Amino acid sequence: MNKQLILTRFREYVETFSGVDQGVPLKYLHSLRVSGLCRQIARSLSLSGQDVERAWAIGLLHDIGRFEQLRRYHTFIDYQSMDHAQYGVHYLFEEGHIRDFIASDEEDEVIRAAVREHNVYRIRPDLTGRQALYARIVRDADKIDIFRVYVMYLENHLNVWNVDWADLPHQSISDAVMAQARARQLVRTRDKKTFIDYYVGMLCFYFDLSFAKSREITWQQGNYRKLLGFHSLNPDTEGKLEEIRKMVLASPIQKAGEE
Repeated sequence: MNKQLILTRFREYVETFSGVDQGVPLKYLHSLRVSGLCRQIARSLSLSGQDVERAWAIGLLHDIGRFEQLRRYHTFIDYQSMDHAQYGVHYLFEEGHIRDFIASDEEDEVIRAAVREHNVYRIRPDLTGRQALYARIVRDADKIDIFRVYVMYLENHLNVWNVDWADLPHQSISDAVMAQARARQLVRTRDKKTFIDYYVGMLCFYFDLSFAKSREITWQQGNYRKLLGFHSLNPDTEGKLEEIRKMVLASPIQKAGEE
């Protein structure tokens, strides 16, 4: 695996989307950051040097479908455009562009599965152990950097989810969303109705992190703590948000990550 070649080819690919949308450089930076996070997580699992670099490559390529999504639809919202992970698999494997980056086909099925599964609600139960491992690594790394991206969006008052955020401080959390939060689960997109629902869904990303290193990095970076700091003027909503904060902060894993 030639890391410099992969980086060069990826940069050349991204450059073909120059000027298409202001989200292109943001997604390029995200891909670089996720690749580095994949490497950190893989190292914490004592994987071989080659396997660590494979995790790095998957992190770099996991969102390759986002750039065509931006060209066609000018959005990152899959349910309003296309499934960017599925398109990434199509581009890399059905069109054969994986060979632009990695010469050997030895681990194609591992890479394919990790790219395909990185954005799903729950990974498929029929994955091999190796496929599931890399899918979980990239899913964790993706969520960690998404916390950073969401902080940036919220601090700049950008409506990332394109849903109603009128009177956000007084919005109510939908019952179905709160039920999933109480179960410490990811929140299904179809159950999210308002901006506060999407915000709660983002907080619940934490419950889906697979590895201790991922939770440690999350707290070290500080972005998730900033996201937890939102307070509602709706007493019922604030009570539910406090319930979620307590579930997160009482986690033994979270305490271990801060030691």
